[in-house]
Amino acid sequence: MNSEKIRQIITGCLNEMYEASEPSITWKEIEKKYEGVDNWFWNHEITEAKYDEIRDKYRKLLPTYYRGSLDFDLLNYAPKFKKEK
Repeated sequence: MNSEKIRQIITGCLNEMYEASEPSITWKEIEKKYEGVDNWFWNHEITEAKYDEIRDKYRKLLPTYYRGSLDFDLLNYAPKFKKEK
């Protein structure tokens, strides 16, 4: 699997997470709206269950060796978890 395909899978995962977050936004919109802004991911929340569902779906698309790249990007760029009530 080439690096471009890996990047597409990771970007697809982040896009789906942000579309499922509140407020909803696409990854392309994030790139435009938050350019040069720190900690922008704190503006969006996702349930832990939805995060796990989306992450697991995309992890299956990657060879084992590249799953750490997905985990790294999610750690740095995924929306924060909603606080449970």
